Amino acid sequence: MALLLARAGARAMPEPYLRIDATTYFAWGTLFYAPAILVAWLLACDVVWLLARALGGRPDFGAVLTAMAAAVGVGTLGTLVPDLVTSPLRMLGVIDEAAWETSISQHTGWFAFTWFWLVAYVLLFLVAFPLAVRHSTGLRGPAAAVTGVVAFGVFQAVEYLVLR
Repeated sequence: MALLLARAGARAMPEPYLRIDATTYFAWGTLFYAPAILVAWLLACDVVWLLARALGGRPDFGAVLTAMAAAVGVGTLGTLVPDLVTSPLRMLGVIDEAAWETSISQHTGWFAFTWFWLVAYVLLFLVAFPLAVRHSTGLRGPAAAVTGVVAFGVFQAVEYLVLR
């Protein structure tokens, strides 16, 4: 998607924390999105494993990696759907880039569409991560839920800092 957005001349909105010019951000994103997501996933897995151990569990790290990878895949659907819809249309000029940016900044149509899917993204992760924790560590109830939410916070913090 980053390559499509780079070809569309898209600008990163809001400005990225990384000191990469907003006009070339997506071109660079083709190189650093995947490694950033992998780092976020690995750190979230570390958090799950450490918290499960602290709560008296004996988690298998391989099981944690597998379950959390599936949870990341499910959660990521919340951003994949709008990206699959809008990125090709923006690249082809069907959606005018200036109109897109205006809609986002003025909170109109595309803003509502994007935020609907961002809320879906958060909800998917807040369900998938605790389920992955429960499945991979044997933690139950509040312990699995809190561990999953903390792991999502770590995952999202890395993505937010690196990807925006």
